[in-house]
Amino acid sequence: MNKFTVASVALAISMAFCTISAQARGARSSNQDSADQGATCRMNEHVDGQLGFIQAELKISEAQVPQWNVFAGAFRADKEKQAQLCAAAQEQARSMATAPLPASMGIMADRLTARLDSVRAMQAAIAPLYAILTPEQKKKADEIMKGVSGM
Repeated sequence: MNKFTVASVALAISMAFCTISAQARGARSSNQDSADQGATCRMNEHVDGQLGFIQAELKISEAQVPQWNVFAGAFRADKEKQAQLCAAAQEQARSMATAPLPASMGIMADRLTARLDSVRAMQAAIAPLYAILTPEQKKKADEIMKGVSGM
């Protein structure tokens, strides 16, 4: 074999490997996206457990219970809404792959708007509760609630 033939074969093998590798990455990425979205949707499970943990950690007093209950109701409603939005987002993710760019951007804008609405709802629900917390409870809330999904 001459040098040109060897180089051509090497180039063809390299291109085939890159194509197969890219396809595998695409499949892995798509599967990983689905797994990530499924995990994200499951983050909205065990809402009562999340609330129980937060309530116990904050040591909500009897006097704070009425405002806690308002917050807890808003938290539950928001988690239910997030679960519905998550299921819709999984469907949208499938359609975004084939949708034209303007439609994909519209889907992303709708998702961001829904997320912003959720954050604003939780902000409105947490503000009155936070206002009646003691300084120690506020410190604890700052530590444990900033990482809670939806806040």
